[in-house]
Amino acid sequence: MRLKKMAKKVADSLLNPQETKKLNEWKTKLDNARVSYADELNRIKRRNELYDGSRNVNGNPNSNKASKKVAINVRNITYELIESQVDSSIPAPKVIPIHESDEQAAKVIEAYLANKIKSLKMEEINDINERTTYIQGGDFFHVEWDSKKGLHSTVGDIEVSERHPEQVIPQPGCCDFDKMDYFFIQYNQTKEFVKRKYGINVELAEKDTEYTQDNTPNTEDIVTINTAYYRNSKNGIGLFIWCDNYTLEDMEDYQARQLEYCVKCGKVKDGDVCECGSKKFEKRKSEFETLTESIETYSAGTIEPYTEGQEYVTDENGDILLDEEERPIMQLAREVTKIPYYRPNTFPITERKNVSKNKKFLGYSDVDIIEDQQDAVNKIGTKIQEKILGTGSIITKPKRADIELSDKEYAIMNVDTPAELAMVKVINMQADIQQDMAMFNQNYQTAKSTIGVTDAYQGKYDSSATSGAAKQYQINQAAGRLESKRVMKNVAYAKLYELMFKFALAYADQRIPITSERTDGSKEYMEFDRYKFLKMDDAGEFYWNDEFIFTTNPTSTIMTNREAMWQQIDMKLQSGAFGPLGDLNTSLLYWKLMEKNGYPNAGIIRDSLEQRLNEQAQAMQGGVQDAMSNMPAGDGNIIQQ
Repeated sequence: MRLKKMAKKVADSLLNPQETKKLNEWKTKLDNARVSYADELNRIKRRNELYDGSRNVNGNPNSNKASKKVAINVRNITYELIESQVDSSIPAPKVIPIHESDEQAAKVIEAYLANKIKSLKMEEINDINERTTYIQGGDFFHVEWDSKKGLHSTVGDIEVSERHPEQVIPQPGCCDFDKMDYFFIQYNQTKEFVKRKYGINVELAEKDTEYTQDNTPNTEDIVTINTAYYRNSKNGIGLFIWCDNYTLEDMEDYQARQLEYCVKCGKVKDGDVCECGSKKFEKRKSEFETLTESIETYSAGTIEPYTEGQEYVTDENGDILLDEEERPIMQLAREVTKIPYYRPNTFPITERKNVSKNKKFLGYSDVDIIEDQQDAVNKIGTKIQEKILGTGSIITKPKRADIELSDKEYAIMNVDTPAELAMVKVINMQADIQQDMAMFNQNYQTAKSTIGVTDAYQGKYDSSATSGAAKQYQINQAAGRLESKRVMKNVAYAKLYELMFKFALAYADQRIPITSERTDGSKEYMEFDRYKFLKMDDAGEFYWNDEFIFTTNPTSTIMTNREAMWQQIDMKLQSGAFGPLGDLNTSLLYWKLMEKNGYPNAGIIRDSLEQRLNEQAQAMQGGVQDAMSNMPAGDGNIIQQ
């Protein structure tokens, strides 16, 4: 260990002084930010303990005396009430175009985001996010572009991670990302991971002792990765990543395109060896890209890779050459089409709050709100158990009588006379816990009422609900109390979808195949092509169209539970809402509706019913014609009459 520390000192002394200065500046900012965030970090730890069923109880706040004992009976109402709220559904993306010409573009974005939800395993991320949000008052989505991911025909893909509130350290005094100059993200990783991702050997690095993430083993193979996102001088987004004393990434404008250029001739890298023979390349920021083929856009038509025109022919001095008739000589010229690279220009993280809390980084925590009730339940539960265990049956007997203990079901007591037997009595000691139980239940009900969770909402029997309608009303009432939480969830996912789209618009160079499901259950195949989002302004300048409103589909939860919808349609059928039962027209209307709601093979049944109805109509028409042809022809007098 001593040799390792000496080697580390030598390695640190070899660092670039300028680099060391910048690293130390960010270290200082992080230390100050953690000090400012210290109270919240302590609360984060306590909330986790309560959710996990901590036996520690609070002391008396009036005397400031700590509790001398721990709870021996814990009914974890915190866990129970949080789990009863967990919603596994993921709000479906809804993209609204601002301009009428962007209808198709909005449809493609929706399909792309819906595909990403499935491929990114958002169910797992949402499951963690649900619990963390209720426990801590908030949680975070972190969006990155991973150039090492993608399909066989694509390079790079979106990466979405959940970031726990203990991992996200805000700028001191700021609670809104839009107003922050910088913030930090911290997480633990293996040294081998750092080497693979950043190409830097951090074998001598040590884990940050100030940062302790729950459930992370404290071994020499684990280090803390610190990431600083900040606003640069041009209102872009900068990035600085370090591990111990190792700078891993330092990018003043990290969302700008970074291309590798030949050090010798300046051409963009296309292979390991440049055309000039050089093998040395360096990364530089690039503002424009050159089109190599024609592209079709959603609203700007076709954009060609070059434009043709005429230009004057000049000599080596730049003078225009003239023909025999003293007229300027013209020649055909091609000008390549250059388009700017798109930048998201936004922090790659968005917050989901439980319930908004004014001037606070996180929202209201359910654990904080019911901590007093959980503490009281722990104390009362312990008291009740101690009373019950401390009571029982007492046997009175003569001194001379002996009780023989054995492994048999009954004990044996030896008596000499019937008089001694008469002196044997059993006294049952019963603990009075009626008041304790009343207080116990009162604290439990108070916790439920505070959060807004009712028995009906939990699916329990509710004696106050005298009918099915009354029970449904109570469920709806509880849902109304929790509406704010659902709104905050939808807002967070809407921001997440906007971030995902902007990162795809910036970095998805290849067409991404996507599939969409129509209302009838059939598939529609399309592509996400970022070049189709190019537009041209009145001055003839190209720009990227990101003018869309991102929200969530309010019917997504219903649509995902199609079985419930099918059952409702069945009930409507039985009630006669579609017409008389057994009538072909009624059946046809029913199966048309089932087809629109994605019932398997509903279209086949609908086609069969339509064919039968057509056959019936043709048969009836044929019968009418036959009847008319068999009618006797009358004379003119009859017709006249």
